[in-house]
Amino acid sequence: MRTVACFGDSLIFGFPYGPKESWIAEVEAETGVTMLNYGVCGDCCDDIVYRLKNMYLPERVEAVLFWGGANDILNRRPQGFVIDDLKQAAAYCQSKNWPLALVLPLFAADDDYNAQAELLRRRMQLEFTGKAFLLDLQEAVGETDAELQSAYFDGIHPTVATYKKLGMCAAQLLLPWLNGES
Repeated sequence: MRTVACFGDSLIFGFPYGPKESWIAEVEAETGVTMLNYGVCGDCCDDIVYRLKNMYLPERVEAVLFWGGANDILNRRPQGFVIDDLKQAAAYCQSKNWPLALVLPLFAADDDYNAQAELLRRRMQLEFTGKAFLLDLQEAVGETDAELQSAYFDGIHPTVATYKKLGMCAAQLLLPWLNGES
């Protein structure tokens, strides 16, 4: 069975519902791929990279999925720092021969946040296209104000229904990547 180590913040963890209701759990149910949930609420990208580099992972791990950036935006960390963190994650994964999937930040229900998320999405695409698999799940959430308002229970954390949509969307995109088809 395939195994992916999933590192990130509350959006990996499945806040506020927990890992069993996370989109990671939905991907596992849809694909049969074991998705190890290493999400920690409140983490910024530097925290996530630290855990990635220092946590013991089972030998069966074949790939890493990394989703950070939301807390970096909320904490006003410079985007250059975030990109440097992602470069460290990519270099570490390369040294371990783990393919890396980077999840692009989602738009939320706040215009100021979305402006920063758009900039980070663009920078990630410029820096990591061809170097990591860029997982864009925005279609599962939508982009209109009405879609964004209904997708989140607090403006940034998905509802249970949105986590399910994220997982179904991710399953369709991740499986070909894991099979070397993308």
